[in-house]
Amino acid sequence: METNQYMEMFLDESREHLQSLNDGLLSLENDPEDLSVLNEIFRNAHTLKGMSATMGYTKTAELTHDMENLLDMLRKEQLKVSSEIIDVIFKCVDSLQEMVENIGNGESEDLVDVSDLVRMVNAIAKGESVEQAGAGSAGGEAAAAPAPAAGMPEGCELNDTDMLVVKEAKNSGLVPYWVHVEIADTCLLKSARSYMVMNVLDELGDVIKSVPPAQDLEQEKFEHSFDVCLVTDAEAKRVEEGVTAISEISAVKVTEIKLDGAKKEQAPAAPAAAKEAPAAKAEAKPAAAAKPAAKPAAGNNAKHDKKAHVAGQSVRVDIEKLDTLMNLVGELVTNKVRLEQIGMTHRLTELTETLEQMDRVTTDLQSVVMKVRMVPVSQVFNRFPRMVRDLAKELNKDINLTIEGEDTELDRTVIDEIGDPLMHLLRNSLDHGVEHPDEREAKGKPRTGEVGLIARHEGNNVVIMVTDDGSGINADKIRNKAVEKGMISRDEADALPDADAVRLIFLPGFSTAEQITDVSGRGVGMDVVRSKIESLGGHVDVETKIDEGSVFKIKLPLTLAIIQAMLVKVQDEMYAIPLGSIDSTINITPDDIKTVQNKEVIVIRGQIIPITRLNEVLSVPRGSEATDEDDIFVVVVHVGDHKIGIVVDNLIGQQEIVIKTLGKLLSGLKMLAGATILGDGHVAMILDVSALM
Repeated sequence: METNQYMEMFLDESREHLQSLNDGLLSLENDPEDLSVLNEIFRNAHTLKGMSATMGYTKTAELTHDMENLLDMLRKEQLKVSSEIIDVIFKCVDSLQEMVENIGNGESEDLVDVSDLVRMVNAIAKGESVEQAGAGSAGGEAAAAPAPAAGMPEGCELNDTDMLVVKEAKNSGLVPYWVHVEIADTCLLKSARSYMVMNVLDELGDVIKSVPPAQDLEQEKFEHSFDVCLVTDAEAKRVEEGVTAISEISAVKVTEIKLDGAKKEQAPAAPAAAKEAPAAKAEAKPAAAAKPAAKPAAGNNAKHDKKAHVAGQSVRVDIEKLDTLMNLVGELVTNKVRLEQIGMTHRLTELTETLEQMDRVTTDLQSVVMKVRMVPVSQVFNRFPRMVRDLAKELNKDINLTIEGEDTELDRTVIDEIGDPLMHLLRNSLDHGVEHPDEREAKGKPRTGEVGLIARHEGNNVVIMVTDDGSGINADKIRNKAVEKGMISRDEADALPDADAVRLIFLPGFSTAEQITDVSGRGVGMDVVRSKIESLGGHVDVETKIDEGSVFKIKLPLTLAIIQAMLVKVQDEMYAIPLGSIDSTINITPDDIKTVQNKEVIVIRGQIIPITRLNEVLSVPRGSEATDEDDIFVVVVHVGDHKIGIVVDNLIGQQEIVIKTLGKLLSGLKMLAGATILGDGHVAMILDVSALM
C-alpha cells in the first residue's frame, strides 16, 4: 500500500490519540474507579494500534498492543489500578510519542528502544508486581529475548508479525530467505543501488522486511551493506544471480530461514490490524474531545457526542493553505484601500458606490478567514496537566491543576508561540510558589496546592492567567537579590514600590533560587516569558500577596495578521503604530516640554510622561527646510502601565493594515515589528512600541 499520501493524517490523528491517552490517564489517576475513562483510554490505544499496523509501523503497533493487553486486564478488574501501573503506562505513551515524532521527522521508529518496557508490561500482565517487573527489565535477562529463527544474519530479527507472514508463506509453498547485499566501497549513489536491488527482489517475490528499514536505505543511512527478508518461489541461486547482475554490487549471500528455533507464535497482529483499520477512522475524531484532568469526568459523554457530530462536518486543512488564503485577503484589503483613494481623488460616484459593497464583502471575507485561523487555547493547555503531574512528583508536592476557558480562541500564529512562556510560568508556580505540604499545613493551608490556568476574552485581546495559592513573592527578597546581582543600586531598590520591585523578576538573569536544579535557578525563565510575550505584541504582569499566592497575567492580541493602526509621518517617511498600543494623540508646544534628569518629559493630567523623538531614534535626517515646531504632534503609547510620548511630524489617520514580516535580512531591527503596503503602493514600517520604551 502507498502510505505516503496518508502520512499527514496518520501523524495528526496519532498525536490526537496520544494527547487523549495522556489526559485519560491523568483522569484515571484521580478517579481509579471510573470505568468510562478506562474504556476511553482502551479505545484510544486500540485505534492507535490499528492505525500503526495499517501504516506498516509494526514496532509502534506491538508496543500499543502490549499496553492494550494491560489496559484490558484493568478493565476486566484482573488487575487493580495503581499509581505504579499508571507510571508504566505513561512510559509507554512517552515512547509511542517519541516513535511517532521520529516517523514524522523521516526517521525510523526503531531508534527508540522499548525492549525493557515491553518486558515490564508483559511481566505485570502475568501477575508480577511493578517492582519485580522493573527489576527483571533492569537485569536485561538474555533468557527473556526470543531465540531467532535459524539462518538469520547477526543483528537481524523477525518480530511476531513478520514471523507470522513467513510461516504462512512457507505453508503456501514459498521459501523465506535472508538476502545479504554488499555494495562496493567506491559506489557514490548507495540509495540508487539499494532501490535497484529492491526492484529485482520485488519481481522475484515479496519483501517482508529490510535491515535497516527502507526509509533509511532511501536516505543512505547505512554503511555498505544491508539485509532483506524475501519470500519467493524462486531458487536461492536465481535470487543471487538477479542481485549480482546489478552494477557496483560486490557480494550477495542468500540464506534460507529455518523456523525450528523460532519463538512460539503469539496472537497475530497483522490480521487484527487490518480489521481495526476502519475503526481507526471511525474513532479518531471523538478521541480529540478528551478534557484535562482537572475537569470532572461526569460531563465527558455529552462532550464526546457533540464532538463526534461536528467532526463529520469538518475537514483538515494544511496550515500553509490558510496562510496563503490570509495573504490573498491581505492583498484584497490593500487594493480596496487603493481604490478608495482613487475614488476620493477623482470623485467617481459610481466607483464609490461599488466600493461600499466591496467593502462589506471584503470585511466579511476577512472576518471568516480570521475565524478559520483561530484555534482554541486547549491545543496548548492540554499538554500541561501531564507536565504538572510529573513535576509535582519530582518536587514531592501535592498539586491540583484547574483549567478554565480552554475553548477561548487565539490566532494560530500566537498559539504556536505561547507554549514555552506558559511552561516557564507553571514551572515557576510549582517550584517557587506552592509550598511543600508540611509547610502549607503549618500555615493552616490545605496540603494540596492549587494552581490555575485561566483564559478569557477582554475586548480585542485574550488574557491568560497562571495562578497559585502559594507563598507569594517577597518584595524585600527581590530587592536584596537585585542589589546583590548588581542590577540596581541600594538607593534605587529602597525607592521602588513593592509592585515595581516584584516586576524585577522579569529582568534578564534574575533568579531567587538558592541552587540550580533541573526545574529552576538559571535565571532565564521569566526573561524568556517577557521577551516572547512582548514580541507577540502582548504584555505580562504579576500580582502577588504574601502567603496568599500570585497571579501572572498575560494579555495578547487576538490576531497578528490584519490590525488597525495609526499612520504617522516623519519627514517623507510613513510609519504605522498599532492602535491597541495608543493611549491618546495630543498637540503640544515647545514650552510644554520639560527636562528631568537630562530626559525630555511632558505632563498630561498630572502624570509625567517621557517623550522620544522618532526622527532621532530612527536616524531620519532632517530636511533643509526647518519644520515649524510651534505645533508638535505627540502619540502617547503604552505597554502595560508604562507610557511614553512619541514625537512625530504629522498624523495621517487611522487605517486597516496587513502586517508583513521583514524577512531574515532585516530581522535584527529592534524598533520595527514589520511592514505594510499602503493603498498607494508605498511601504510603511510598523513600529515596535515595546522596543521604544
